[in-house]
Amino acid sequence: MTGDVASRWRALLPRLAAGGASAAEVRRGRGWAGAGRVIAVRVRPGRLTASVQARRATPRSVQIDVAVVGDEQWRAAAGQLAGQAGHLARLLAGRVPEGLDEVMSGAGAPLFPGPGQVRAGCSCERPIPCAHVAAVWEEAARRFEDDPFEYLALRGRGRQRLLAEVAAARPGPTGDPDAVGVATLSAEGWTRARGPLEDLPGGHGDPAGHPVAVVRVLGDPPSWRGGASAWDLFGPLIKAAAGRARQAP
Repeated sequence: MTGDVASRWRALLPRLAAGGASAAEVRRGRGWAGAGRVIAVRVRPGRLTASVQARRATPRSVQIDVAVVGDEQWRAAAGQLAGQAGHLARLLAGRVPEGLDEVMSGAGAPLFPGPGQVRAGCSCERPIPCAHVAAVWEEAARRFEDDPFEYLALRGRGRQRLLAEVAAARPGPTGDPDAVGVATLSAEGWTRARGPLEDLPGGHGDPAGHPVAVVRVLGDPPSWRGGASAWDLFGPLIKAAAGRARQAP
């Protein structure tokens, strides 16, 4: 998804002019971006601004406006993401879900803007896209490659807010007497067991209750990929951790 965001962003540049972007202007702008001449980049919902230190002593100011996705559509998308463990796991890991474009389209707002939803201006007052706009456009693409959540912020949702909405859309505990609400958790709960470890099913003396047994019983997660199984990968680590825990005073 990371590379796709950048490439699809670059593909939007020709839409700024009826006759298409000038190849010479685009090449010049990309060269400026590669030389580090794009400065003071700022991304916020619906607007990207920056300055280009090109041939003149005074930098040119560039502004790019992109239509934001409405709150209703973002919340609908968050609801769909909350129901898919793979998407949620990628978000928590700081990665944009591969299927986010389809999710957004299903919510009624494609992730990438359509014709007429992108505008740009430059203080040089030349026909758009000028080389300064092309430079900022390329710099934005590079930033989106490094952090695609910057693009989501431009479209109206930063990572933290999207995560909060996905968490709010997740269903709560449903009748499990041992379920614990997130709001009740405390830091002490990470270092102190809620009950005697001997009371766990199987106990330490029963092979079926071995700390790695649950990994073998559950098998690989639904989205697991790779040649090694979860048992082979995590088993030795869990065994070592359990051994150290038993030896601790």
